[in-house]
Amino acid sequence: MEKKRDMAWKVLNRKIVFQDTWVQLEASSCELPDGRIIEPFYIHRDPNFAVVVAVTKDQRLVLVRQYRHGAEKVLVELPAGAIEKEEDPQAAAARELLEETGYRAGKLEFLMKTAPNAANSTAYAYCYLATDTEWAAKQHLDEMEDVAVEFMDLKDVRRALRDGVFEQAVHVAALYAALEILAGRNNG
Repeated sequence: MEKKRDMAWKVLNRKIVFQDTWVQLEASSCELPDGRIIEPFYIHRDPNFAVVVAVTKDQRLVLVRQYRHGAEKVLVELPAGAIEKEEDPQAAAARELLEETGYRAGKLEFLMKTAPNAANSTAYAYCYLATDTEWAAKQHLDEMEDVAVEFMDLKDVRRALRDGVFEQAVHVAALYAALEILAGRNNG
């Protein structure tokens, strides 16, 4: 087995080269361990976000359907959204679930933290499992959001995953993690 070596890059310089409401782009000058310089290396300074696998008391998954311009189509997704500065990720998960769907979790538990695009984005996804989820209020969407709430029987989720119904990788990972936890509870 190869001896572990220092593989970290040294950041020599960084500057924000573009910023607006939706995007912050940083250009970095980096020195590799062997002394070579990469310049510029672009990084998206994206906010962390929360993703919620929400299951109702009658074992249905609470989903959202919305247009995603990056994919240029309407996608079926889990409720999710940006974590505000200084906001606790679990509080953000509860807030996003309520805002996007009108549903509130009876119990909210941490599933995982993952880097969806570690190559060039600073964002981490904090994924949660919400159980005993019940309708609590009408949706409270941001000005530019158009979100439809849908449901899927929990027993149909594995097939939907195999059939490619869910296209966002973080959502797929969160669903598999949640299904594993729920299966363990049902078998224990």
